[in-house]
Amino acid sequence: MKKCYITFLSLLSILVLSWFLPWLYSIIFPVGANDPFVAWSPVNNSFIITETADGGGNIHGIDNASRYTKEERDSLLPQIYYTQLAAREKMPDSIKGYEITIPVFKHSQWVFTSSPRDINKVNAKVYLMMESMPERFELEDPDVVFRVNGNNDVEFIDILSNKTDLGKTRRFNDIFNRNGFKFPIKSASANVTTRKQYDEGYLLADNSGKLYHLKMQAGRPSMVKIDAPDSIIAEHVFIMENADNRHLGLVIDSQNNLYAVEKERHNLVNLPVGKIDPENQKFSIVKNLFNWVVKINEEDGVRWIALDSDNYSVLGEYYRQYPESPILRAASFIFPFQLSFTSVYDCVAKPRFSDFSANAIFLNIILAAAIIVIYRRRNKKFIAINAVTVLIFGIFAFIPLLIINEQ
Repeated sequence: MKKCYITFLSLLSILVLSWFLPWLYSIIFPVGANDPFVAWSPVNNSFIITETADGGGNIHGIDNASRYTKEERDSLLPQIYYTQLAAREKMPDSIKGYEITIPVFKHSQWVFTSSPRDINKVNAKVYLMMESMPERFELEDPDVVFRVNGNNDVEFIDILSNKTDLGKTRRFNDIFNRNGFKFPIKSASANVTTRKQYDEGYLLADNSGKLYHLKMQAGRPSMVKIDAPDSIIAEHVFIMENADNRHLGLVIDSQNNLYAVEKERHNLVNLPVGKIDPENQKFSIVKNLFNWVVKINEEDGVRWIALDSDNYSVLGEYYRQYPESPILRAASFIFPFQLSFTSVYDCVAKPRFSDFSANAIFLNIILAAAIIVIYRRRNKKFIAINAVTVLIFGIFAFIPLLIINEQ
């Protein structure tokens, strides 16, 4: 009985230490990469890079040869620093044929971000439906939700009474059927809030990867099937409701290509930024009157791609590789693996073993030899079991085996 207790306590200690020691190491020796702020200048047609690690004082171009003061940076990026230019009366009258005013800049800019946690989180399959044409001018909180039932059709439920709204259920099912929507819903995106200028309802991808735009107007359904080649199979959709009202949203297909949905014709436009895996990569878009700057975080670095706002052509690309961290390098020689319960990629709490390192075998051998020396007076079976345990689990087993000593 005593042996079972000691074995259980040792295994439990190994599990706890495999979580606690790497966590403590990361607290004592924090590691974090500060990405610079990168923007495309419509004045000199190049990237302007502001290093954030030093407080934003180091401003340069891609080649690191061109250096700029903050005042020069403001003039090169008027679409971003227009308030500073206006305060100093340095605002240009026009750029690239565009008449420049502060309202024009504000109306044409927006920011979009997506992280793996947003994509991979588990959502209830109940969708709030806002009224896009309310009786009064202001948007109102939704009073109905819809869900997909087992018969592969939608059911609308009144939030206040929690009863099925038969009228809306019938009308919406009719429009889903007429447009050939294939259930279940693969991806759905809506911005359910009254803190916006207008409501565009839902951008939907059905089970076959076809795209649809769904709204409720005056209590009645409105659905448009978005034109796209059969080769494009939508996987992830993102609704956008921006002041410029030009784009309906973004789409990523099964090949990890990025598209924009133009609102006027409900058509897809390919954005030539390379592959994006939203389930494992964070990406963002900063759009202004002249260009889009797409930032994609990869495993070993960051990519920035600047696109023309009018025709989406590539203006420039910039890549920065993360330097190898000596702190992480040292950790690989200390810890054979790590146990964690959370992840930056999802919102699920569960045990995860990661960062397996062959470099830790050197320390494991030394610790196993130390166990043999410490317990040299014990029987050979006891020494062999403990030495092999330390050889496999390293420092996570060495510490409890020193403390939990079978008498």
